[in-house]
Amino acid sequence: MKEINCHIIQDILPLYVDEVVSDDTREMVEEHLKHCEECKKEVAFMKRELYLPVEKEVPMIKNLKRKWRNKKLMVSGLSVLLTGLILFGANYLVFHHDTLIPYSDSLVQIELQDDGRLASHYYGEGYYSVHVAGPLTVEIDGKEKRAVFLHYTKTISSSPTKKLFNGKDSRNEQDFIFSLASLDDIDVVYYADFDSMEIFDQGNNWEPVIEHAELLWEK
Repeated sequence: MKEINCHIIQDILPLYVDEVVSDDTREMVEEHLKHCEECKKEVAFMKRELYLPVEKEVPMIKNLKRKWRNKKLMVSGLSVLLTGLILFGANYLVFHHDTLIPYSDSLVQIELQDDGRLASHYYGEGYYSVHVAGPLTVEIDGKEKRAVFLHYTKTISSSPTKKLFNGKDSRNEQDFIFSLASLDDIDVVYYADFDSMEIFDQGNNWEPVIEHAELLWEK
């Protein structure tokens, strides 16, 4: 076979290394490589795996990697924070954001206990909390009286008090009785919507509250 010039062989070596030449061309190249050390070295060089040591990475690549890693950490952190805020908000809205339970005739009764104290007995299905102010000295119809103001609140969650203390099907009435004060210290009890701190900041005037309050008990 006629000897092929190295320049011709080297022109087709990249195709030979990538295995995209015909069978005849491949045989021709391999025959040439048997007798040409220079072309053998060229093939070996082409087949050598390119290796870039980590410590010699281009600074730009390092910076890009670091920025990408920091961005992923930031996104992950924000996602966790946002999820936590949503869960906290939902929990607060369902279990702790309370609203006034409107008054009805069968909702609450003021009862005298064996120890001589008046108590509020709640007969509704359940409540979140009871707000009480007093006994306070207020003027009613031109007379000074010792008054107690109270109301109950609820949340979105159904019957929280009932489930918390008694389970689903039982009710212990002691959990729905709230002691107020001694009978001697109270003249009148009202069910009313009020904010004690707001009233105190506005001069501790309870007259507007009394105007819209429901009388529960009077001595």
